[in-house]
Amino acid sequence: MTAHNSATTHPAQACSARTICLAVAISVSAAVNAISPLSPKTAAADDYKPAISLVPDTAAGILRIPSVPTLCDAWKTTTLSAMVNDPSMKPFVDAQKKLSEERTSTLGFNIGVRPKEVLEIASGEVVVAWLPFDDLRRPFALALVADIRGNRARADQVVAKIDADMKANGAKLQMTSFGSEPIRVYTLKPVPGQIKIDQVVLTYNDTRLIAADRDSVVTSMLESVAGTNKIAKLETAEDFLGVRKQIETPVAENTPMAGVQWFARPLAMGRIVKEAAKIDRGRQVDILNLLQRQGFDAVRAAGGQVSVGSPEFDLMHKGFIWAPSVPGQAERFRLAARAIQPINLPAESIPAWVGSKIASFSQLNWNMSDAFWHVESLVDDAFGEVIFRDILEGIRDDEDGPRIDIAKDVIPNLGKRLFILTDNVMPADQRSERLLVAIETSDTAALRKAVRRTMEVESDASLIPGPIPGVDVYRVLRTNEPNDFEAELFDDLGLGDDENDPNRQPPLLNQWAITVIDAPGAANTGKQSGYLIFSSHPELLLETLGRFAKTGSADAFGDDAEVKVVLNKLEKMGAQQRAYVRVARTNLTFRAKYGLMQEGKLRESDSVMATLFRRIFISKGEEDIDLNNDKLPPFEKIEKYLRPAGGFSQATETGWTLDGFLLK
Repeated sequence: MTAHNSATTHPAQACSARTICLAVAISVSAAVNAISPLSPKTAAADDYKPAISLVPDTAAGILRIPSVPTLCDAWKTTTLSAMVNDPSMKPFVDAQKKLSEERTSTLGFNIGVRPKEVLEIASGEVVVAWLPFDDLRRPFALALVADIRGNRARADQVVAKIDADMKANGAKLQMTSFGSEPIRVYTLKPVPGQIKIDQVVLTYNDTRLIAADRDSVVTSMLESVAGTNKIAKLETAEDFLGVRKQIETPVAENTPMAGVQWFARPLAMGRIVKEAAKIDRGRQVDILNLLQRQGFDAVRAAGGQVSVGSPEFDLMHKGFIWAPSVPGQAERFRLAARAIQPINLPAESIPAWVGSKIASFSQLNWNMSDAFWHVESLVDDAFGEVIFRDILEGIRDDEDGPRIDIAKDVIPNLGKRLFILTDNVMPADQRSERLLVAIETSDTAALRKAVRRTMEVESDASLIPGPIPGVDVYRVLRTNEPNDFEAELFDDLGLGDDENDPNRQPPLLNQWAITVIDAPGAANTGKQSGYLIFSSHPELLLETLGRFAKTGSADAFGDDAEVKVVLNKLEKMGAQQRAYVRVARTNLTFRAKYGLMQEGKLRESDSVMATLFRRIFISKGEEDIDLNNDKLPPFEKIEKYLRPAGGFSQATETGWTLDGFLLK
């Protein structure tokens, strides 16, 4: 759903993903709030054939709004809607409205209709479907179906505007038909050097509007409306029904859900995104094919529904990852995919060493020692040779290396709990966002010895003063050159750079810190339990160690009033047993990102995720899109609208739940 302009923008310029997502969300939210209570009209009940029933079983993914009017009304009750309507946001919102009318296709898709226009003309459901397509030059298609019953006059106006915009940008119109249904086929003006032919195809009547970027897709859907297309439909597919069974909640009869539903087949959808966004940079390893070879196709589908504007929650998501057992197959997973099996453990209090200034806390319960060995086949496959065990033996036997036996002294001593903390420091700059990972261990002495030996042969490592005697803290401070292992790994995985390239990527992290510490109150005899702790920022690690040194500290993350509310909601949602849990104070998680957005520097963030994102998705020399971020108000103006959030996942016999919420 994009603007009508047919000019081409490099799709990967959408690389400032968070910024663009925010801009799109604000544009759509502004459109929702602008719709009067009488428009769009509510569709009357008749023999209407639902839009979802027109989507073929081959679809890689869909996005569905069961009722646009219901969603619009619900959205206006949310705190997020109030934020968009705050007077301080008006300059930015107005800029996004203008930008949305000027923008060309996003991520390689252009079906002629803007999101704002869909909201205005839809009187019932809207479905967007991503479809694989048998065309080597452009192996995907996008289609939209909107229920417009009662809104034909407004639809006439929208189509007239589309027609004018298309022709103004050099598109050629050809009128065809399917029975009595006229079809408008616009052939877009090609860009110099472009091989493929881009189309925008539209058909509409008093009942529905169908738009796509291929004429054959529109024709196929019209055949389904007429009942002459007998191909299998998504709504009857086993995986679609399997996901829906897990996530559907009872609603009153004839009461449409206020929210959005989604469904995706991960590998198929990944291939469409890869092709559409042009993120395949001709490197050596096709990650999606690698994952399929390694058994990750066992995850057959995922889906969810986001309910909007309930009494307690702005947003509430109920989702499911569907990975059922296969008849005749002894195990659900094979090869490296066996690593993706988190385990349910009883809910526990957040550790007291998690400080009150932390922005988000996550806990993943996972048999890490088993998972480590399961990735052996993936590493060997990615490198094209049997190398995993050789690497371990080299680390153990190389006289110039750390000479640690990872298989014997490290992996067996890893526990089943992994904690992830994030926070940020202000004022915002490229290194504001901080990450700390703590892995439970059953033998701190063995892990401490392994870390010490590793750091002794690491040229960039040094001991730094810590708050606890006997607990060594090592800082690694890199130059602009990644270490040999990191460079080789990224090169072989197709994410590295030419060593002679002046724009060569910096290391994944310029500095980080590591230590091993006994658990508070651990016995002084036998093996000591504790944590292997890594942090992107030495300061965060030292602050956390300081909390280990204190007993009975009253300023813990778990003591925060908002955190307690989130934990209470999670318990009521059934999170007594869980494989994963997350609690986020959204105002804190977002503040540094917001500051960088204002300055147009979010893309330059030095966080781990931002660095990985640049390596994988961004081509050199790309220019950022001007999203008028300088028009954003001071963060203090909108902070009150950013409410706490929580989520959890449970492992089941057929997959994993994905439930979460944003408080009202």
